Amino acid sequence: MKKNWFAKAAASVTCLAMLVGCGSGGSAGANEITINLGAEPPEMDSILTTSAGSMNVLRHCVEGLVSLDANDEAVPGMAESWDVSDDQKTYTFHLRKGAKWSNGEEVTAEDFVFAWNQHFNARTGAPYASTWMTKIAGAEDIFNATAEKVDPKDEKSDYKMAEADIPKYMEEHAGWKAVDKYTFQVTFTGPFQYAVVLMAFPSFFPVNKKAYDAAGGNNNYGTDADKLAYNGPFTITSWAHEDSIVLEKNPDYWNAENIKLDKITMRMISQETTAINEFNNGSIDMIGLTGDNIKQFKNAQGFDDGGAWYFEFNSKVNPFNNAKVRKALTLGVDAQAMIDTIVKNDSKVATTFTPPAVAQGEFTEYCGDLFKHITNNDYSEAKALLEEGLKEEGLTLAEFSPELLCDDSSAAKQQAEFLQAQLKEHLGVTLNIRQVTYNARLDAMDQGDFEIVFAGWSPDYNDPMTYLDMWVTGNGNNHGKWSNAEYDKIIKEASQIADKEAYYAKLKEAEEILAEECPIGFIYDRQTSYVTSDRLKGVIRTAFQDINLNYAYVEE
Repeated sequence: MKKNWFAKAAASVTCLAMLVGCGSGGSAGANEITINLGAEPPEMDSILTTSAGSMNVLRHCVEGLVSLDANDEAVPGMAESWDVSDDQKTYTFHLRKGAKWSNGEEVTAEDFVFAWNQHFNARTGAPYASTWMTKIAGAEDIFNATAEKVDPKDEKSDYKMAEADIPKYMEEHAGWKAVDKYTFQVTFTGPFQYAVVLMAFPSFFPVNKKAYDAAGGNNNYGTDADKLAYNGPFTITSWAHEDSIVLEKNPDYWNAENIKLDKITMRMISQETTAINEFNNGSIDMIGLTGDNIKQFKNAQGFDDGGAWYFEFNSKVNPFNNAKVRKALTLGVDAQAMIDTIVKNDSKVATTFTPPAVAQGEFTEYCGDLFKHITNNDYSEAKALLEEGLKEEGLTLAEFSPELLCDDSSAAKQQAEFLQAQLKEHLGVTLNIRQVTYNARLDAMDQGDFEIVFAGWSPDYNDPMTYLDMWVTGNGNNHGKWSNAEYDKIIKEASQIADKEAYYAKLKEAEEILAEECPIGFIYDRQTSYVTSDRLKGVIRTAFQDINLNYAYVEE
């Protein structure tokens, strides 16, 4: 899951008036900047990562076939051009010659083949594999064949396919191949309008096999600065875990002459008070803002980041297997009050899972308000629905004390305490809070070690499917393991539809199921707020590239 972190929830921090609002701080070095990343990225392996924090680093040091410009349009990256077949399914990318990895090797089509083979080999454990495999020819066959076991009921059972047989099977079934050293070709399962833009997403980045093997392969690659190969505008020269990451300009990058920054230091400050103090003291050039702090900065900025924020319920844990329980808990939160008193910006109450930042708001408008939040302060029906669902699961309200998993930042704590108070006041529910580090929260979600988590998802590409295919049975981002055969069927059918109106109509059916079944509980669509120093210019912040400093520069 693309787990957003930069502006998680809301916090109220009091600062000295003399320190606030000037926006003149920042790093002192010429062409050097410092920003607050907010938290430790889990890893920098583009094959495995689902973290927005990791992607905000990877975007600067590894480059795919294409990159995104300031308008989120695809521009040449490792591929200097591409051709599309008449049926709009097969794309042939022509790689630029002479592009280098940081280990000295040339970037070739085989680097893409290797990365994609790893991604769709089920034994690698790439969470996004199940998301992309329905879009790329052969990917689903490869994933299923490499996942199949002799005894499906036994997790320790041997795989049916021997490791030695996998390369040949991939060569015969993969819809991607190296036509020659500088030509990479991929065939999609449908005429997707967003196919080229999708290639800018980290899941499709190249990986140098020599560097991958030297780092120790799967689950080791990308865990330290020296366990990763770079072909992008910057290289990671230092990674002090839980503290900072330092990126320096890559002189071997093909477009190095247009990269203006020499050095980017990314800090990992989770406490907003500390970040604000450092910004005002001149040691940080960009920080995220939440709650009351937004108004304290006259030059604060904001953008619709496409972040959907919601309860995710573990449907494998009683009573969260019950749709009535899930829906009642969602109804128990006054989402507008959360925005007004905690978030305090232009975020909107969510009535669909897909936010208006996607598809220029067309799809959200098409769907209308599918989930009806309570606006009259009468929660009696929601409480009755909860008690009914609990009874079906052999529980009473007095026996029900669920646990909410959240991060350990001050913003996340305030957010969790608000939700705790809401459920107590409106439904009589005692909600326990379990705070852990960002990485520990991600691990717990991956392991299914939670009852409820307040989670966020930001888009990977500009289409509603980037949200809706998450909840297909077996998807790696479906942490709550919810399963609905009709929903699966709808998503599969939609993926084969080229006509926009018919496509939207089918996806609306999926949204209606989510609104009724509530495997996730819609709360709000996020607006991200931040502030930059006066010296930092050219920062790109959009729903599809949370932080992009590749076009940034310093103006003293």
